[in-house]
Amino acid sequence: MSTYALTNANTGKVEETFDSIKTEEIPHIIETAHEAYTEWKETSLAERAEILNKFADIVDQNADELADIIGREMGKPLAQGKAEATKVAKTARWFAENSAEFLAPTRLPASGAEETYVRHDPLGVLFGVMPWNFPYNQIARFVLPNLMVGNAILMKQASICPVSSQRFQTMLEEAGLPAGVYTNLYLNSEDAEKVIEDFRVKGISLTGSEAAGASVAGHAAKHLKRSVLELGGNDPFVVLDTSDVKALAQQAVTYRISNAGQVCTSPKRMIVLEEYYDDFVTAAREALENVTVGDYDDPTTDMGPLSSESARDEAVERVQQAVDEDGATLHFGGRKLNRPGWFMSPALITDLDIDSKSAAQELFGPVVMVFKAKDEEEALELANKTEYGLMSSVWSEDLEKAQKFAARVEAGMTMINSHMESDPAFPFGGINKSGYGRENAQWALRGFTNEHLVRVHKQEF
Repeated sequence: MSTYALTNANTGKVEETFDSIKTEEIPHIIETAHEAYTEWKETSLAERAEILNKFADIVDQNADELADIIGREMGKPLAQGKAEATKVAKTARWFAENSAEFLAPTRLPASGAEETYVRHDPLGVLFGVMPWNFPYNQIARFVLPNLMVGNAILMKQASICPVSSQRFQTMLEEAGLPAGVYTNLYLNSEDAEKVIEDFRVKGISLTGSEAAGASVAGHAAKHLKRSVLELGGNDPFVVLDTSDVKALAQQAVTYRISNAGQVCTSPKRMIVLEEYYDDFVTAAREALENVTVGDYDDPTTDMGPLSSESARDEAVERVQQAVDEDGATLHFGGRKLNRPGWFMSPALITDLDIDSKSAAQELFGPVVMVFKAKDEEEALELANKTEYGLMSSVWSEDLEKAQKFAARVEAGMTMINSHMESDPAFPFGGINKSGYGRENAQWALRGFTNEHLVRVHKQEF
């Protein structure tokens, strides 16, 4: 059964298909990973770091090829694809350099013993379920730290990204990773629980939709497995003050159309104090009018196609629903483009009630929604009026004021005068319906470890 396929987002044409693994093959695949883990966990951190550094070099050397693959798979413009490859290499090098520090035993007060410490030991085989919007980087944030820990990985990537997912495995193996330590799976979604229920699989990490997260978390809980979820967001971009409204609106639009708006941390709700609101809307429209929508490999392209026909059609439909059902004003765009591939024009919407369905649900596409706030307290109320809680940003020239405001925002991450930041050096994750657990930094290294207490006593009889 061929459920995995490279369907070129720029043309709509199926270029290559891949057979899914059969259900009866799953136990043998898990056993192979488990056997590989038993050897991999005995390798030194220095050996693991050497492999990650070689992997980073391979990624850098093949950045053009890697960008071309995902440009065809899900439509990412080449410049953004190369930037993603660069981030993957950076992540590999960061964990190669820093893991020994964070995985060293944590020393505790002896408390009546000779020594008391906690080892951060690997758990075993882990199962990853990752999305299509950052085909390499989403894998890297989960996989690379856990390879440094000594865990083995089974990876189910999105079915529209079969070439990039397999390329990730081949690059790791080119770098010297033993076979079986990392396995790319063309796994049917209905077989995910078959992997999760196996005792040799010790944890699950999923980045994806709220529905997928609920399903995987339910299976994980049923089988008493540890899980990390990075789900959707409805992130606020709060403008408290600025001396250059036009430049800030341009920055907001640039963030929002990046990856055709298909970013969990994309600023989806622009909340602007009323004294800046009209100028912000005018400038945002002008910025959107100047966006060049085009093929991934056209150097003039600002925004490529959406990842699939269904993704494009849903975004267009959501814009129309906002106007027809929730009374929004559509200032620009939001239409399907009459050309091959999954293209739409970026949209600008205002006059939405914060409690409306359109405002409350994450819109995964290039749609700028702007809300007016009469003062800072209303801006805070609007920002926190969500069941999600991934990233948020606060924009002000008064950094003390911005930090006080940021402290009251309910989200896993808040950036001041920035947005859509991620880096291996600091944690990434959300609260509420945006999931739980953290990726990156020491949080990624310790998310799937056995916090193994050791107390040392002399024999005294």
